[in-house]
Amino acid sequence: MVADIIKEIFSHNAAFASSRDERYFGAHMKAQHPKITLVCCCDARVHATVIAPDPIDRVFTIETIGNQMASAQGSVDYGVLHLHTPLLLILGHTDCGAVKAFMKGYEQENEAIRRELDHLKETIPTPGTGSFEEALVANVKQNVLRQVDKALERYRALVEEGRLTVMGAVYDFTGEFGKGLGKVSILSVNGKTDPAELASMPQLAGLDLGNCLA
Repeated sequence: MVADIIKEIFSHNAAFASSRDERYFGAHMKAQHPKITLVCCCDARVHATVIAPDPIDRVFTIETIGNQMASAQGSVDYGVLHLHTPLLLILGHTDCGAVKAFMKGYEQENEAIRRELDHLKETIPTPGTGSFEEALVANVKQNVLRQVDKALERYRALVEEGRLTVMGAVYDFTGEFGKGLGKVSILSVNGKTDPAELASMPQLAGLDLGNCLA
């Protein structure tokens, strides 16, 4: 089985390489030019391709347990402070295994996993109310919003100067928000969550917010 997996890797790579010419690679041979620093979950169901068909040289991606900055802050800083991406996107997702583990208890996990899940205590202070499914969705959203708050604290000067926008959103592949499977829904932009305030933001000009807000 592993042999088949490896064979598939090289088959896909051959197709990728043969479908792109020297101009494609030449554009980023010497430097990278991403416009987005993406903090998303390392869940295998979530990838940068949900926001960019070809994320190469477009998206600087940091994947962590529970799409949190604390366990990879240096990487986030590199995207924001060294690559100067104008957008920092914190992208949570429905059915998040990290949030579920945090809610159910994760004492049985090994030390490395516990250490990363421990950071969620800062963003999900309570287990939530209602059914487990309802609490899970609420906590996924809460985690994203608190990650945005933490980013605004850390990069406030850049945000105030208009050089950085921090957006929090959720990739919904389970249909929880009723917008359609696989849609990304915005929760916050620079800490603003009110639909009327969001509608007036120049960063969201031209968007049909009725289809883009959670």
